[in-house]
Amino acid sequence: MVAINNNTEESLSIELAEPIDPVGRLDIVTSRTALSIQFNFGTATLVSPNKILTAAHVVDPDLDGQIDITDLSEYSFLLGDNLETGSEQELKISQVNLHPSWVASEANRINDVNNGVSFNSRYDLAVLTLESNVENIAPIPVSPNIAELTDSASLLGQKGTLIGYGQFGSPSATTNGDGLRRAAENIIDSIDNGLIRFDYDSTFEFQQQENTGINHPNLDGSSPELISVPDSSPIPIPLEGGVGQGDSGGPLLVESDLGNPVVVGVASQFIDTEAIGGFASSGYGSVYVYSALNDPATLEFLAAENIVNPEPAIATSAVVGSDFEAVDTELSGNDISATIPNLEFSEIDSSPLEQADLLISQDELNLSPNHDSSTDFI
Repeated sequence: MVAINNNTEESLSIELAEPIDPVGRLDIVTSRTALSIQFNFGTATLVSPNKILTAAHVVDPDLDGQIDITDLSEYSFLLGDNLETGSEQELKISQVNLHPSWVASEANRINDVNNGVSFNSRYDLAVLTLESNVENIAPIPVSPNIAELTDSASLLGQKGTLIGYGQFGSPSATTNGDGLRRAAENIIDSIDNGLIRFDYDSTFEFQQQENTGINHPNLDGSSPELISVPDSSPIPIPLEGGVGQGDSGGPLLVESDLGNPVVVGVASQFIDTEAIGGFASSGYGSVYVYSALNDPATLEFLAAENIVNPEPAIATSAVVGSDFEAVDTELSGNDISATIPNLEFSEIDSSPLEQADLLISQDELNLSPNHDSSTDFI
């Protein structure tokens, strides 16, 4: 990550992400040869001393409701703002839990959008348990644990920070990740149907005068991801940007009343509104879709993982590395109704202003299966 607007120095993207130490990269080795190691990767966030939160499709890229790599020794959670020079901590995984609603129904994973196959972002969530607690880094709380952020309506119009290790560039995310953690900011345009959405507003005046981004007429309302927001402002904020491939699973952070970052959503996909049915790229006009943590079924999942505690824990399904029997929740679309004082955002002057060590194949960089190429995993 990240795409950042062309009025901003790229170095500010790195500076903005530098103090957010609980955000790391999740590496999953998919094949080994004598000459190379190939792996998929996404972004993940430490949300308790021994649990990380990411997107379900990072560990289930073929969207079949099953974890693709069941050998947990092939998973690593790397912490550090520059992984090219080495991680500050590397932790192994002992358990992988997919959101039970993601598992229970194919309709909760896959959409048929614009005559092509896309995916449903509402339950695109997974929690991974670490073999040991992370040392010297405080986890970031999730919004259901912060009183002023439990109501979804309270998030609308708020500024969020997006973070990841994936593709980056200015103004589009077209360069493969180089191990550096990057960040940008954006304004939440919509929170509904278990989704948080916002668009990447252009710095060019001629584009601001057109119906672009989340106002675009190509957003036909055929799925919750494609509902337009006509009153969204076309004017970018100073550090406005978006996310790219490899940023899947990264957090959307909003400040609490105390000024501390809180995870309110998890990066799932982007939609290139100018290329519905064509090749998708993350840049001006793109719409970004995050899985919201305040969704009722998600609250139950996070409670079962002891990440939030509003209700007694429930059983979860699709567990790898667990000693207890998985429970089929039998959820369908009709069944689902609806402080850390040592971690603060950095203050940045927002006035206008190489590759990873392991060999990665092009196929491994694209975590998505065959689907409408105007929408893509991030």
